Amino acid sequence: MRVIFNKTDLCNALDRVQRAAQAKITSNTNNGFFISAIQGKILIQANDYTIGIKTSCPASIEEDGIAVIAASQLQSTLRMMPPGDITMTMKSGESIAVFTSGTYIARFPTRDQAEFPDVQEMDDQNHCILRTKDFVEMANLVAYAAANDKQKPLFSGILFEITENIFTMAATNTHRLATKDISLDQPATAQGRIIVPAGTLSDVVRLLPTDDENAQITVIWSRNHVAFRFGETYFIANLINGEYPNFHAIIPKRSDATAVLNLKEFIEAVRFVSPISRDMNYQTINFHFNQDTLEIFEEDPDIGRSDTSIPVKLTGDNVSLTFNCNYIEDILKHSSGETVILHLLKNGPLLVEQEEDKSYRYIVTPMRGRN
Repeated sequence: MRVIFNKTDLCNALDRVQRAAQAKITSNTNNGFFISAIQGKILIQANDYTIGIKTSCPASIEEDGIAVIAASQLQSTLRMMPPGDITMTMKSGESIAVFTSGTYIARFPTRDQAEFPDVQEMDDQNHCILRTKDFVEMANLVAYAAANDKQKPLFSGILFEITENIFTMAATNTHRLATKDISLDQPATAQGRIIVPAGTLSDVVRLLPTDDENAQITVIWSRNHVAFRFGETYFIANLINGEYPNFHAIIPKRSDATAVLNLKEFIEAVRFVSPISRDMNYQTINFHFNQDTLEIFEEDPDIGRSDTSIPVKLTGDNVSLTFNCNYIEDILKHSSGETVILHLLKNGPLLVEQEEDKSYRYIVTPMRGRN
């Protein structure tokens, strides 16, 4: 086997699959980086049985071959080589892969390729196609609302709900919910409702190209797996088993009042009060909507008090509510436009609506506080 890579191309390809590569050589799993140079094409893949990733890499193949390298130092070693070409060689009958760049030489033991868990592609009977930029935007607007508690695996995932023409993401930790949907340019081949691990979604988003407005991602699903195809990369992962709750039923259909706030003023007011809120056990922050003013405050006898007010366009009854400060800050970080719209219930969840994007909704349940 003899292949000449550009260093940048090789390192980028290894970076794309490294999440699924085994980090410890002492592991009982037959894993690592699978590098094949067959019939003019380079294929690099990794598989840890939870996720599998494969991708291609441009290179000049002088002699075909396959190598499985389980050394966790492979990536860091290659990054330290000088810019330019890296030549990979492996002599027939030997189990050492050699990487050379000028006077820099690195040797790594290889494993039996027959024992490597090859990344198998799913039947793409169930799939839909999205613009990459839309997929990334949805993930960024929704995933933060998922639970971090491993004791609640169902809520640590992101729901993908696919109908013929609509793709929806939703996430909740049972105290707040974020959901966003988009219209598909092409109808989905089937309806689907799957729960994708948050880590999987984060890994996919990290790998997606951001410099091509026309780039697309294909989402493929079955009962137990989800796959993502983009560019030359194929990413497959296990799903979270279980029945996700009907989040549509959580979204309030009525309100006691509607408040329209200047987004910048709202952010600055919450930021002023939040230091005291974050130092308290329950991290609460109080809101009192009264005619044309919103008062935002929090106090603790051992810490102090912060209090400010901003103008509000209020339609409906006066309302006083208490929320987790972090949950309010999170939605404000993900809001855009000049104003933000709050649909208020005296004894129910708050619905936050965006001025420019009605398909993005955020619901948060109130807490007991001193308001």
